[in-house]
Order: sequence, then C-alpha cells, then structure tokens
Amino acid sequence: MSPGYPARMVRYEERSPSRRAWLVLLGICVVAWAALAIADGGWVFATILVGMLGLIAAITMWSTGVYGNIRLTDTTLRVGRTTVALADLYPWGVSQPGEKVEGKIIGGAFGSTMGSRVLGLTPREGRPMLVQSKDPDTLRAALEEALAPYRT
Repeated sequence: MSPGYPARMVRYEERSPSRRAWLVLLGICVVAWAALAIADGGWVFATILVGMLGLIAAITMWSTGVYGNIRLTDTTLRVGRTTVALADLYPWGVSQPGEKVEGKIIGGAFGSTMGSRVLGLTPREGRPMLVQSKDPDTLRAALEEALAPYRT
C-alpha cells in the first residue's frame, strides 16, 4: 500500500475452488492414468484420455474461481471480474439469503454454480444485482456491517 492511502480491511473473502479440490482432481487423474495404463498396457492412450478429461475439469474449476471469487473491503465489493463501490449500493438493499430476487449475476458467470445460493443487492442506480455465495449468511452480515457508514 502506498503512503498516504489507508489500508482497506478485508471484511469477507471467498475463494473457489479450494486447494483440496485441486488435489482431489490431481489424485483422480493419477489413479485413472495408472489404471488405464496398466489395464490397456498403453500409456499413450491413457495419457491422451486422462489429459483431455482432466483438462476439461481443470478449466471448469479455474473458471469458477475467475468468475466466483468474492472479496469485500471497507469500500468495494469484488465478485469475479466485477468491482462495485459500496457507495454505489443502496445501504438497506441487501436481500435475505434464499429470498426471491430478480437480477443478473455479477462477476461474469452466466448462472449459479452447484452448492451456492444467491444474494440480491440493490444499486442506487440501475438494475438489481445478484451475488452467488457458498456462505450467503456470512456475506450478508459482512455487507450489512460494511454498508453501515453509508446509512446517513
């Protein structure tokens, strides 16, 4: 951080996928490669098949991180590739998790991923936004706390 700028406190952070998920994918690929190489006797076929399927799974996991990582600081909410200034949000416009809300998921994703729930945000101008989260209750509490200074 540069001198003269206050440090921003991270109030909430959600990263996807976890390191454990990457290790599980690697383990599955190694076991599948070994099983195919031994059973078929050809390491070339095993390498091509496991490499293609493993690459598809890895790209899918990587994209959930690019479009689904969440970082909430004192001044901004970053979801995937989208950054929203908290000053641009209506301070009382955070929906309850599971509440029926209309809007577009921000961050770059086209739909919500399995295991996540959607939280609605109301901007001061524009259409409602949706944020998908694995822990929407904690995200909502952090958003309510971060938006408190804007309730004047």
